[in-house]
Amino acid sequence: MSDLTTIQASPSERTAIAAKPSRIDRLPALVFTGCLVVYLLWWAAFYPGLMSWDSITYVWQVTTGNWRADHSVLYDALVWLSLAATGDLAALTLVQAAAAALTLAVLACVVRDFGVPWAWCLAAALAVAALPATGTFVVTVWKDVPFALVLVLMTATLGRLALRRRSWPLIVALGVEVLVLCLLRNNGFLFAAIALALAVVLLPGARVRLAGAAAVPLATVYLVTAYAYPAMSVDPVRPWLSYATAYSDIAVTYARRPAAFKERDLALMAQIAPLEHWKSNANCLNADTTLRPGFDVARADRLYKKLVGLWVRLIKRAPDAVTAARLCRGSVAWVAFPAQPGERVLVGLPNVPADLYGWRASGQTMAASPYRPILATRPLSQPLHDAAVFVRGLSLTEQFEWLLWRGATWCYLVYAAAAALAWAGRRQAALVLAAVVAGHQLAVTAAIPAQLFRYMAAPIMIGIMLLPILVAVIAKRLGRPAGEGQ
Repeated sequence: MSDLTTIQASPSERTAIAAKPSRIDRLPALVFTGCLVVYLLWWAAFYPGLMSWDSITYVWQVTTGNWRADHSVLYDALVWLSLAATGDLAALTLVQAAAAALTLAVLACVVRDFGVPWAWCLAAALAVAALPATGTFVVTVWKDVPFALVLVLMTATLGRLALRRRSWPLIVALGVEVLVLCLLRNNGFLFAAIALALAVVLLPGARVRLAGAAAVPLATVYLVTAYAYPAMSVDPVRPWLSYATAYSDIAVTYARRPAAFKERDLALMAQIAPLEHWKSNANCLNADTTLRPGFDVARADRLYKKLVGLWVRLIKRAPDAVTAARLCRGSVAWVAFPAQPGERVLVGLPNVPADLYGWRASGQTMAASPYRPILATRPLSQPLHDAAVFVRGLSLTEQFEWLLWRGATWCYLVYAAAAALAWAGRRQAALVLAAVVAGHQLAVTAAIPAQLFRYMAAPIMIGIMLLPILVAVIAKRLGRPAGEGQ
């Protein structure tokens, strides 16, 4: 609109003209559309989606009435909804793809608002969608997918708070994100608690509200778990799933320092498995080896309080040994370059095996399930599938792992980006961009059962999205943050 038109307008019209945005923000649409197109290619290549043992478990639970809190009841409900509405899982993975594209658009706008050129933000988002690790992850039937996306959203929300947009809607959004996070993973509270504790320190002007954003959803999750799930006939989490890492700590400590065990400890362990089993199956990199055949899971569930008591006693007697076992198992969170084959990340298969990851061989009801035909890779284009499998396999080359599949690498880049932004803008609050990744890294180090890529997908996505900040600071291309002084 010309200046002459503005002058000739009435006072009310001039007010409307002044309030009208000077341009339309096209970045959200560009990121969403571009990323969704890329995700649709992965979706079509691995239709109806990549699957794991957990994926088959979800379907078994919701189609046989065996609802359990072992996995996410919320995600199980989404699996059930997809099956009930369409008879397949493709709708679920398609929604995940759209949600991922939207989530990346939100974070891209936040990064842009910190002064990064918009084209760099778009390129970073497209890279997240295109890379085999994060691209195929999004179209996998896993509760870890929405879990990772919520962590990305939390980073965006905290970023907006750092830009002094400390409104109640943002606090409410953060509270909802924490609630969903905890409903998607039983140990999600640990990730949220650490991240928000760091945010409270870094955002002094919003400490009380941030504390509320953590306390209210955590209390809600407790009520849901303690009262709502039993009322809905959802079976509680089995003890061996909750304490598998503690049992692994016992095994590793016994193998390395048997003198730390007393006669009553050994007698307790012998009730679960022969002492030789504890010793020979001890593996600090993978807790699952302790639970191999020979380990009486049912008896362990009955005696779990005594086993946890033994674990606590070991922490007091040999804190270094137990800590070493935890750090070893959590190395996927902090080791960028694995020193031994056992430290390499574990990823899923590109195709669903005929035995359904052992579900058919185990005699479970999935062998005769009417949903058995959909639990298979059925690409919409075979050439596209072949190309996707090749690219994914190529990305798994050992020399590429540190960059493409190793979350630890991207954790450190996130810290560098946040520190560079805080230094360049003299804004300590910018460090909060690293809070979610720091909380994630610490929580994974403490609670991960094995060297699983899916646990570190979120830091990779966040790291790629924040990398333009570091580049902009180094290249001196960082502009003035949007919303300064709000």
